[in-house]
Amino acid sequence: MKPSPHTQFGLFSIRSFLSSAECDRIRREMSAAEGNPASIVKTDERLLDETARRTVTKAVSEETRRFISEKLTGIKDDVGSYFGVDISRPQKPEFLYYRVGDFFTCHTDKGMNPRNPREVTDRLVSAIEFVNDEKDAPGPCNFSGGAFFIYGLLNDPRFEKQGFKVTGVEGTLIAFRSEMFHEVTAVTGGVRYTVVSWFV
Repeated sequence: MKPSPHTQFGLFSIRSFLSSAECDRIRREMSAAEGNPASIVKTDERLLDETARRTVTKAVSEETRRFISEKLTGIKDDVGSYFGVDISRPQKPEFLYYRVGDFFTCHTDKGMNPRNPREVTDRLVSAIEFVNDEKDAPGPCNFSGGAFFIYGLLNDPRFEKQGFKVTGVEGTLIAFRSEMFHEVTAVTGGVRYTVVSWFV
């Protein structure tokens, strides 16, 4: 049976989007896979800027990418209905491996500059799948630090700069409008495993 979506403060979420066994398999594959530093988009090109973003994009198998893409395709109508947009497909997922000290400063996923690549300007909704748990202290399968904050959920000027913290829970998917500002604070222990994609 397909898990039911939950909504709160403009966020769309599905608990147990990935099972514990699926998360374990993805973590093992990511740990063993080759990786490259993650880039950021500046105008019309991708650049490495470790003052803004420091994490690793893991090269998982095509089978695993297809598995995630198919699961995202299966919820695209629910996501589109919630946000009131017409979604055609999810973009290719990225598998992000955050080590101690890795982070991503406050940013949006949607390009607003006409010179940005089409793949970025077309983004409507961003999705994150947490592949392990966020805890106060790191453990064999969880991480500490690496908190996800999203801004602008509360339509009140008094809370304009107040970030809403979303605690990472293994297997949970959250989705939000791609133009919303968000960040990942520095990981302080363990490894933070996430999968990210964007609906267009």
